[in-house]
Amino acid sequence: MRNGWVEIEEGESKLLIPKVEAPEEGEVFYHPEQALARDMSILFYKSYDYEVLDAFGGTGARAVRLAKNGVKVTSNDISDRAVNLIQKNAKLNGVDIDVIHNRAEKTIHSQLWEAIDIDPFGSPVSWVHCGLLNSKKLLAVTATDTAALSGTYPRVARRRYGFHSKRTPNYHEIAVRALAGFVVRQGAVIEVAATPVFAHTYRHYTRVYFELGKGAGRCDQLLDQMGDSNEVGPIWMGNLWKKSLVEKMWKNRESVTMGSKWTLKHLETIKGELEFPQPYFHLHKLCKSMQITSPPMAAVLKAVNGVRTHFTPLGFRTELSETKVKQELKRLTSS
Repeated sequence: MRNGWVEIEEGESKLLIPKVEAPEEGEVFYHPEQALARDMSILFYKSYDYEVLDAFGGTGARAVRLAKNGVKVTSNDISDRAVNLIQKNAKLNGVDIDVIHNRAEKTIHSQLWEAIDIDPFGSPVSWVHCGLLNSKKLLAVTATDTAALSGTYPRVARRRYGFHSKRTPNYHEIAVRALAGFVVRQGAVIEVAATPVFAHTYRHYTRVYFELGKGAGRCDQLLDQMGDSNEVGPIWMGNLWKKSLVEKMWKNRESVTMGSKWTLKHLETIKGELEFPQPYFHLHKLCKSMQITSPPMAAVLKAVNGVRTHFTPLGFRTELSETKVKQELKRLTSS
């Protein structure tokens, strides 16, 4: 331990992080469970050749790991201690990172960036507009206020994200689609077409990546893909993943040392579900609503020609309608 810091390893990097009992207690935030999200961001950004602004640098964990994997990155934070720690971690790992000490919105507005990564604690809504204005190619947006996005607090969802919300059995995916829809609509206001190309969630962490373009027509095409799901909306109802990108990310895994043992399992599951754009079904909750016992997942997948989803081990995707899925579940439980 050095002056209140402890050295750990994550993936290919050594990191100094605050020595605290819980991540939320540190002035500089580091959450070990989000190594999976940092792994995904490395796989994602390595699929492009753009410089990334990490607008909320924190300990520098993401910036350092991106730099160690050949991605040019600038890291920003408003905290004196965070800026100092980012610089220490860059030196510890022998990487060059431009570090800026400023408010995130001021740094975002300071120039046009190729890619902007917005990963605050809580809601990202205060920074999405400036991110859309000042990123030329890519925008990544994280939300950890999942209670608002997933239906627990409908008034907050309406006020903060502008959609009608309620709790649904597949609320993990609804939260992702609500966040994606918010960014799509915000982009359309200024005629920036923000196309979702990759999304994932892990526990209370929801993240969507966008490719950015210009033009009212392209925005209109995206808005045409907004809709409702189980009376929740408007949310993004188009594809959450770009197939060619996911294939590049899967290939990149060969050159990246993962920080989480779950990352590749998540990505492999996403590879299987990206051809099924319809929101997933939650097996146990669906069967409970039908007052039947849940059949084994393997039997269900075979019956509905479905696949698993990374959102939950109890979820599955299929091209069948809910009516036909229920028919198959009844058939399985009666046989």
